[in-house]
Amino acid sequence: MMSDDKLVEKIFQSLLDLEQQGELVLTTNFGANAARYILGSALEQLVADFGKSRSPMEATMPYLLEETIEEVKKKFDVSDGRAKEITSSYYELLRKRFPLERIAEFYWHETTGEMAKRSYYCIELGRDEAGVDYLDWRRNY
Repeated sequence: MMSDDKLVEKIFQSLLDLEQQGELVLTTNFGANAARYILGSALEQLVADFGKSRSPMEATMPYLLEETIEEVKKKFDVSDGRAKEITSSYYELLRKRFPLERIAEFYWHETTGEMAKRSYYCIELGRDEAGVDYLDWRRNY
């Protein structure tokens, strides 16, 4: 059985990072317990979502899309609504070509930062990200 210690450690470090950035204040001496609770809550929801899909990877798509939206907003200085449109449109293009599990694997492999670039380039700029031009363009981001 895999230990969840590494996940708890990662969540706890993320909480500490957020505290350092001024996004939250930790008032507990037992941060690992808070991290373990967050992990448990997330896993509980993942299990619930897994029952609705064929694969645990697919259940992560809402999270991946939300993270991609945030990346589009940050990298390209677009409104929340436009970032959602760009991300959703690109996702729909992928849905026409690939099964959901493959798309989820693609997002995890490429990272949401890269998927934000691909989404923006393809949807907002109307260009094909499969070419060499994309590689040159993305160096700026």
